[in-house]
Amino acid sequence: MIYRKPKKEDAANMLQYLKRIGGESDNLTFGAEGLPFTIKQEEEYLDKLSAPCIIAVEDDGTIVGDGSLELGVRRISHSAELGISVCKAYWGKGVGSTIMNMLIQEAKDRGITKINLKVRADNERAKALYKKFGFVKEGYTTRMLKVGDEYFDGELWGLML
Repeated sequence: MIYRKPKKEDAANMLQYLKRIGGESDNLTFGAEGLPFTIKQEEEYLDKLSAPCIIAVEDDGTIVGDGSLELGVRRISHSAELGISVCKAYWGKGVGSTIMNMLIQEAKDRGITKINLKVRADNERAKALYKKFGFVKEGYTTRMLKVGDEYFDGELWGLML
């Protein structure tokens, strides 16, 4: 597997990946429809990214995982919001851990002192990964996600670096 910053040329592959993972899990903010971006919009987004705040995981030409840090500005410039996803077929194979290591190192390299994330409260697999890296639960929010007609609560987690 290759862990790298996605390029503009990866736009179609990234959008296909997002549809795939959206259909595999109800733990994301979107479903099998993926994100509402055209290939051109995704190309522009990927083209604007600064050094690897987003990581794509490629296996045999197919994106199978990704992670990102959304950097804060002004009074929250010491922090970043982390997002991570991995195709179900790659769960338990160390892909998520490798992405986490890379994103945490990237945050440290950028002088970030706090990483935040949101997770569905019943997503025990994800919470186990976050605990492994030292994240702690810092808050709780009700009805964070709505899948169909059902609401799911969320938790706010953080890691001080």
